Amino acid sequence: MSDSCTEITHDSLIKIEENSKKATFKNPDRKKYTRTKVDDCLINDGIRCDYLVSEIGVASVLIELKGTDVKHAKKQLLASIVRPEIKRLLENKVGCLVISSQSPSFNTFIRQAQVEFAKKHSA
Repeated sequence: MSDSCTEITHDSLIKIEENSKKATFKNPDRKKYTRTKVDDCLINDGIRCDYLVSEIGVASVLIELKGTDVKHAKKQLLASIVRPEIKRLLENKVGCLVISSQSPSFNTFIRQAQVEFAKKHSA
């Protein structure tokens, strides 16, 4: 793990923010989490997601903070989840999160992407 790309936190709110898009994870019990900057830190080549947040020993979430291009966000998450740099950091359960300003927020493409991630990556 690249120490300069990953930080350990016990914060009650774990925030990820970039270009006015943000995700916040509640951690009221102040459990141990890691927050890893993937894009241009852990991975510098190819398409990749923005962040990886993991509750140690429990679950990991790959995060892409995106404007409206949800199709590209899907490609970034699919490319990231199979990278060795990411795979070695993933916990038992894995989820993927796209933060988008797309409207509507749910459609057939998103549902198909959910099924694909579940089947191919148990995510």
